[in-house]
Amino acid sequence: MDLTPRERLLRACRREPVDRPPVWLMRQAGRYMAEYRAVKEKVSFLELCKDPELCRDVTLQPLRAFGLEVGIVFSDILLPAEAMGMDLSFGAGAGPQLSPPIRTRKDVEALRDFDPAQSTPWPAEAQRLLRATLGDDLPIIGFCGAPFTVASYMIEGGSSRVFENTKRMLFADPSTFQLLMERLTANLIPYLLAQVEAGAPVVQVFDSWAGCLDRETYAEFAQPWTCRLINAVKEKGVPVISYVSGGGHLIELMADSGADVVSLDWRVDPEDARRCIGHRVALQGNLDPGVLLAGPDATRRAVTKNLQAFGTAPGHIFNLGSGIMKWTPPESVQALVDCVHGWRP
Repeated sequence: MDLTPRERLLRACRREPVDRPPVWLMRQAGRYMAEYRAVKEKVSFLELCKDPELCRDVTLQPLRAFGLEVGIVFSDILLPAEAMGMDLSFGAGAGPQLSPPIRTRKDVEALRDFDPAQSTPWPAEAQRLLRATLGDDLPIIGFCGAPFTVASYMIEGGSSRVFENTKRMLFADPSTFQLLMERLTANLIPYLLAQVEAGAPVVQVFDSWAGCLDRETYAEFAQPWTCRLINAVKEKGVPVISYVSGGGHLIELMADSGADVVSLDWRVDPEDARRCIGHRVALQGNLDPGVLLAGPDATRRAVTKNLQAFGTAPGHIFNLGSGIMKWTPPESVQALVDCVHGWRP
């Protein structure tokens, strides 16, 4: 079977036979790479996200360094929140900060809708530049944050361990929370579709914080809006990957969301996932990113074990269960890529 990287990725998303699993890694362009750190010495993170040519260059770094055949456009999930009127900053070591936080219905009503071509053109323009550089055979995945995760950042004003403000609004003022989700989803749809129109053959929806919800709460307050976002993309014929960190208890709902691929974090056994949701969607994942810290030999052993756990059924995209860690040795990433590229089920 002679497949281009694009064909291999699309066939895996559609649960069709492939010669080997496609592979890409969350945060595959990032701080563990000296090439990325060199760029970051010259510009801030937000300046980088808003420079399509730099986004193109950074997206290409892991493809060129490790021979990866699938990329993901370099961007950030919070750009839409800024476009809706919030102040976005990234303090050194402090993570993203959004201000003023959304706490009342009046705050939600004050948010503005935006045109991605005018307010957030950078991911789509980077996608076009990447296509011009790579052609159509090497796929570059587009992405956005899921409505719940972006809403949580907006309500908390940044990252959180317990999401007390998000849950306070969700349970004490559900109509305001649902209004925020409605407003967000209405803006995230054209934001993601702009990347599709620019050439993204596959997109991923990142729900980094939805794992903090139980099944019932997720089904009522998060899933309907994620479904709306996913289905808007699927209407264009583009496969969608759904990722929820800490979402092992939610994978059945994720499989029912309309997504073509459910991305598992490292805490989910692939065999358990298949028993739960069968083969109605493809799976992505799910190596523990911490394994790579142990070096190339440990990485190769873990990758082989993980590939064996997914078995030979069609519909697997190899990935980590979360993003690459800052202190990951590049040699481990190379070992991972080589191991997957050499895998023959």
